[in-house]
Amino acid sequence: MKKVFKKGYSKEVLDRLNANGIMNQKGEPFGISYITHVFNGRNENSEIEKTIVALYAEKLDEEKRIKEEKKSIFSTKKPEAGTSGSF
Repeated sequence: MKKVFKKGYSKEVLDRLNANGIMNQKGEPFGISYITHVFNGRNENSEIEKTIVALYAEKLDEEKRIKEEKKSIFSTKKPEAGTSGSF
């Protein structure tokens, strides 16, 4: 998961939690450090875990789409040698 997320995933998770109105027991937004603790298995919170998994799935799909686009772009043939490709 860390390979897909790279950096900054906790901020995205926090934004999603806030957008869905998911708060801690005190009714305050979760902290970044708490989210990273859940990610690393130090704490448990099903709502945060669900949000992390959903974000992970989206990032995987995005990474796959980008990889396919690159493959499509770089696999196109160049014009024949000796021609510029234009008239």
